[in-house]
Amino acid sequence: MATGNKDAGSGWMPLMRDLRDYEGSWFSGDLMAGITVWAIVVPEAIAYASIAGMPPQTGLYAATVPLLLYAIFGSARRVTIGPSAAVAALSFATVAPFAAAGSEEFVTLTVLLALIVGVVLVVAGLAHMGVIADFLSEPVLKGFIVGVALTVAMGQAGKLFGFETEGDGFFAEVIDLIRQLPDLDVTTLAVGASSLVALFLLERLLPKFPSVLLVVIGSILAVKWLDLVDAGVHVVGDIPSGLPSLAIPSVSWSAVMALIPGAIGVAIVVYGESMALAKTFAARHRERVDADQELIALGAANAGGGLFGAFSVNASNARTAAGDAAGQRTQVSSLVVFGALVLTLLFLTPLFTNLPEAALGAIVIHAVARLINVRPIMALKSRNTVDFWAAVATLIGVLVFDVLAGLMIGVVVSLVGLMSRAVRPRIMWLGRDPRSGLFRDRNDEGVDVTEGISVVHFGAELFFANVGSFRETVLAEVDERHPKAVVIDAEAITDIDTTAADEILKLHDELESRNVVIAFARLPEPVRNGLELGGYDLEGRDFTHVDLAVEALSEH
Repeated sequence: MATGNKDAGSGWMPLMRDLRDYEGSWFSGDLMAGITVWAIVVPEAIAYASIAGMPPQTGLYAATVPLLLYAIFGSARRVTIGPSAAVAALSFATVAPFAAAGSEEFVTLTVLLALIVGVVLVVAGLAHMGVIADFLSEPVLKGFIVGVALTVAMGQAGKLFGFETEGDGFFAEVIDLIRQLPDLDVTTLAVGASSLVALFLLERLLPKFPSVLLVVIGSILAVKWLDLVDAGVHVVGDIPSGLPSLAIPSVSWSAVMALIPGAIGVAIVVYGESMALAKTFAARHRERVDADQELIALGAANAGGGLFGAFSVNASNARTAAGDAAGQRTQVSSLVVFGALVLTLLFLTPLFTNLPEAALGAIVIHAVARLINVRPIMALKSRNTVDFWAAVATLIGVLVFDVLAGLMIGVVVSLVGLMSRAVRPRIMWLGRDPRSGLFRDRNDEGVDVTEGISVVHFGAELFFANVGSFRETVLAEVDERHPKAVVIDAEAITDIDTTAADEILKLHDELESRNVVIAFARLPEPVRNGLELGGYDLEGRDFTHVDLAVEALSEH
């Protein structure tokens, strides 16, 4: 698998490649995968629309138009695009400060947000900014996903009890849920709890069976046969039939500008999650993924969805996994899903009128439950402290503040950790291992140190923020051990700025005044150029290997 370079012949529409090379034996797998994904996506799309604060039909719109556009432009053959809990929650958090949830203005701004997210992604793809996902590190993504899953689950929990929870943040909603418990509706709780139990049992007993669709059908029939609406059970109600129409949101320029910062955050999450999923399945099947093409495809999916009344979308882990398990080979499977969704919008939406909201809440909670796993976060503690705290900070930020704020907190913590490592990189003094002849940490057992020669390894580029600590470390070594020469193993110093070059020249002068020679080994060309342009004379001080430097200076 490779990322970042276009697959030869794929052009801007990789689907054409798949259709050109399509084999008839693949269709049965693509057909079965399409039917399987359709059975999952319809109820989930309706449920995720409520998370985004949007009417239920917009969930179906988000599952339809973006799916088709990604199938045409996406380079990943097995990824399924559509509404997801995390991005729906992020969309809601981004728009909520500007409009009341459920209002016409809220719907307009949510659609506009999807359009802006799409434009941001397409521009990033055309600018070859496939590395943008690197700003969303894996630890931050782990904490973000757990935080969003908990937030979404708590937001849906009230539906199982027959009421809506309110509160600014996860903990406020927990308190409100506890406060309202005396007012729970027993009938609604029975519907929600039985739906949730059925989902988990069917997942365990019949993992390949479309359990979500079965629960939806069962709960709709229960509402109808047992007259549960009269018993106080809330249902979805009428979902308008028909395909979405093309419309450009009518908003002011100030509204666009207000949404851009949040749209960039949504775009990073959309691409980060989607690209991680695409690479996972591409590696599994030894296929190729083009990072820049994925940006364009996801941008087209979001922008196209926004033009047809949908909210922001990304790759779906559960639906992609279900399609892959059912035999998906290409994006022809997504074309099957698209056709089934068109038929659903045209003819089948009346069937969901009596779908109980408690069952929808159960579907969402079941979908996000698998994401509430803190073990990968705890595992980071023993591997990298900065990564661990970045994940924890993101998780806590999502729960205490909101989804977007938590994400930004995690990114900031990661960047602070990165800066900390850059400013204070590992500086290691070396000695020779007599068994291998290689230079290693001189504190290791059995390592020999050449008398009068100190060898230092600096593990990062030299720049204004870290050259001071490097200089102080070298001077402390000279004060303590009084060597006649210091050799800088510069292999890992990939670059040097003007400030650092000037400081190294000053260090040279200071050591020379103490009759201490300073030399370099394995000096990269950019660093050599930077030193020479700064006036450093490297003649007789530049060696191709540490061995040669130590040998030459020992005879000095």
